[in-house]
Amino acid sequence: MFHSSPDYVDLSVFSKVKIDLKYASLDNFMGEDLYGNFKKAFLHKDAAVKFERAIGLLQQEKPGWSFIIFDALRPRSVQWRMWAKVKNTPQEKYIANPEQGSPHNFGMALDLSLLDENGKAVDMGAGFDEFSEVSEPRFEERFLKEGKLSAGNLESRLVLRRSMTNGGFLQLPHEWWHYNALPEEVIRKNYSVIE
Repeated sequence: MFHSSPDYVDLSVFSKVKIDLKYASLDNFMGEDLYGNFKKAFLHKDAAVKFERAIGLLQQEKPGWSFIIFDALRPRSVQWRMWAKVKNTPQEKYIANPEQGSPHNFGMALDLSLLDENGKAVDMGAGFDEFSEVSEPRFEERFLKEGKLSAGNLESRLVLRRSMTNGGFLQLPHEWWHYNALPEEVIRKNYSVIE
């Protein structure tokens, strides 16, 4: 099984990281627990090295703040269930087609946000898995001008983005919470899907 493999790191080993797997709860866009007994957040070791760097960068910029992880490695069997829900809907663009696999299915992506020094969720102006344009980084400047995102919301997203991208991750253009450890084509070519 992958979780006993030295290629995957249990993210609970890191300090300044809280695990809150949304798909192991009812608090997700599906409204159901998709993970059952799968309750740990894993990353491939190549991504975990970058995440450790991002943790250090966050501490430099915002001492006392921490990351909260909503999803990490996601088995492809779960991806199929999500895909069935969004296929042929406007939300389809937010869920990768399981045929090719999401970077999550390789343990090479993170969905995450920030907690302040008091452990309180930082307001990003849109919730996790809020499948709307206000969640999309590419539209942030427009929504800031329109007053749908505050300067504080945007700055909080940028704190997250600086830590993650300077750590070596790539921001997904339509989800403020999603970061890939490498370009998708590189992940699919060089890593194995976890079913």
